[in-house]
Amino acid sequence: MPFVAKWVRLSFVASLAALLGGTAHAETWRELFTDPQDGRFDGSRWLLDRKGFLPIPVIITEPAVGYGGGVALAFFHRKGPSGAPAGEKPDFTPPSVSMVMGAATENGTKIGGLGHLGIWRNNTMRYTGGVAAMDINLTFYGGEDFPRLNDGVGYNMKGWATFQQLVWKLGSSRIWLGGQLIYLDAETGLDEDNAPPVFDQLNGDVENLGAGLVMLYDSRDNIFTPSRGLQSEWYVRQHWGSFTQDFDYTEVDGKNRWFLDPTDRWVVGLRLDTNFTSGDVPFYALPSINQRGIAKGRYQGDAVLTTEAEARYDIDGRWFAVAFAGVGRAADSFGEMDDAESRWAGGVGTRYLISRALGLQVGIDVAKGPEEWAFYLQMGSGWGL
Repeated sequence: MPFVAKWVRLSFVASLAALLGGTAHAETWRELFTDPQDGRFDGSRWLLDRKGFLPIPVIITEPAVGYGGGVALAFFHRKGPSGAPAGEKPDFTPPSVSMVMGAATENGTKIGGLGHLGIWRNNTMRYTGGVAAMDINLTFYGGEDFPRLNDGVGYNMKGWATFQQLVWKLGSSRIWLGGQLIYLDAETGLDEDNAPPVFDQLNGDVENLGAGLVMLYDSRDNIFTPSRGLQSEWYVRQHWGSFTQDFDYTEVDGKNRWFLDPTDRWVVGLRLDTNFTSGDVPFYALPSINQRGIAKGRYQGDAVLTTEAEARYDIDGRWFAVAFAGVGRAADSFGEMDDAESRWAGGVGTRYLISRALGLQVGIDVAKGPEEWAFYLQMGSGWGL
């Protein structure tokens, strides 16, 4: 742990020094990145008081696209006091965050984009949006109108996409309502000549517009690395577009996370996600099990159910140990879910509290699924914001 902490600190400061031309005095850096509460490395003052960038090395280990890397820069827009006196809870009103990133992987996948999380009007309005250009090589394992293949068939998707969401808080409640817009413009091509003829349908131009309603309940104590509270998000989207022929389909997506802290050192998280589609769903849009240790898109169907539990142990206030396990099922309908095979995955990880004021932890997870091992760099919760 001490060696890793030293490496994290040196890498972080060196990256920032490079961004600013290395003009700061060593003592200034030491003060800037030292938490007066425990005397350890902390990036709160840089991220909030100095409005700094957080350089994030993007190390991609997602089995669906292979190993790769890149870089992301996150910029935190201060919304209030950066901390609190010793012994008191910090103000966890979320800051707005802007990000730019680019990455590539060993199978030829390339992606770049811009994103923004906007916390507006005293945290009564939240915006999430982004735009990305992509050239992605993936594997389709069948499902719906296609035969299921153990090894799947490779295909490429090249184009751009955007995601836009705006929600409003209902009075003093914890309920948020709003809308969502998704647009994809791309072309797909089959990478393998020896696939069954039915898979020739993977070739074509894609145009997909999705619009829908968002309803969420959020009582988490922190949006980055929660320790208490409930997050329940439900999306109902209607999609229109064309891919070899015109299509339209409906998608219902539910994400639910509970966070409990039964003792001062332990935090337990529970996750229940469900995804359902009906209509003429293109192959690339079929829901899939989303779990650490399982390649995205590996198990797809019109109906998907995923559960997971995670435990986080506070070692010394800065370092945390994590263990997680879960199971998912994918079927052609919810009526066939009982007969679907359970796909188990689990693993362990570690976290470091890189910003006390933000309650932001970063770290790494190692997971094992039905087919392979994988590891993931995490910024915040392993389940996303």
